Amino acid sequence: MKLIKRLSACLGLSVAAIAPFSSAQAQADTQTIRFSNWLPPAHYIVKEMLEPWAEQVNEVTEGRVTVEFINPLGKPQAHLDLVRNGVADMGMSVHSYTASRFPLIEMAELPFTTEDGGVNSVAYWRTYDKYLQEAGEHRGVKLMGLWTSPATVIFTNKDEITSLDQLNGLKLRSPSPLFDNIGKEMNIVTVNAPASESYEMLSRGVIDGLYFQYDQIENFKLDKLIKSAVAVPGGFGKSSQFLFMNERKWNQISPEDQEAISKISGEHIARMFGGKWNEAEQKAIKTLTDAGLKTYHVEGEELAKLQNDLTFIEEDWIKAADKKKVDGKAALDYFRAQIEELSNP
Repeated sequence: MKLIKRLSACLGLSVAAIAPFSSAQAQADTQTIRFSNWLPPAHYIVKEMLEPWAEQVNEVTEGRVTVEFINPLGKPQAHLDLVRNGVADMGMSVHSYTASRFPLIEMAELPFTTEDGGVNSVAYWRTYDKYLQEAGEHRGVKLMGLWTSPATVIFTNKDEITSLDQLNGLKLRSPSPLFDNIGKEMNIVTVNAPASESYEMLSRGVIDGLYFQYDQIENFKLDKLIKSAVAVPGGFGKSSQFLFMNERKWNQISPEDQEAISKISGEHIARMFGGKWNEAEQKAIKTLTDAGLKTYHVEGEELAKLQNDLTFIEEDWIKAADKKKVDGKAALDYFRAQIEELSNP
């Protein structure tokens, strides 16, 4: 009898000792990633890009890693530091909101490259991976992926634009130094502000227009304020965006799940996000055009002059890359070769 009691006691101790370990192990193997989302919840990037990717994370990790979207914990431009410091586990942002940290990223935003956001995004990721990654511009966070918008267009509240001269003196919302420089060369007054402030600025007359994409005119409900657009082949530029995670949080995920998530990151994100954005852009172009939006397409001698006037932008980027010990010309040649290859499969 004493022996049985002793065995039972020992068994009880064993179970008690194992239970906390099992609970702690299960907690360590299951991770919830708190994603601070500053975009409107119904925004296309959220509904068609970020949320579907989060579902893929849940799927490839068999439910062990989930992404929880929460209300923004700060302004759009603050999200890089919010995630780096662990206030949020994950976020997305626009590189140009903190442009001084990412001089190399401007390569993906250059004008006159391609109008296809999917092509530009994949070429961008491949060039970043081959030439730009070692410069360490994303140090402090775990970079999950990069992508860009389709071609950027100039939109105005003017009834119609029929020449570039009509843009002289207009005040346009600019997202980055790249567009500031383009505007300066075109005698445009630029006003820096995040995309989320566009509606208020337009409705109050603070700006006459903005650099944007067609689908964003719809997403930010600007279609009643915008009447005309100006487009150039390959775009005035692009918007480079990125998805990133707190490094400590990433390290809490098991190696097996890290590997699974990595397979749906990188070029997968570039192809998925860039491709979906390009699809939305094509639909928005038709919708807005059918609704009466007039787009002036720059061509001929006027285009040739503009391209010549803006050659300094590419030259300045190559110099900036060289200062970071990146072969800027080689990177740009590779980027353009990837665009050509992806455009003509």
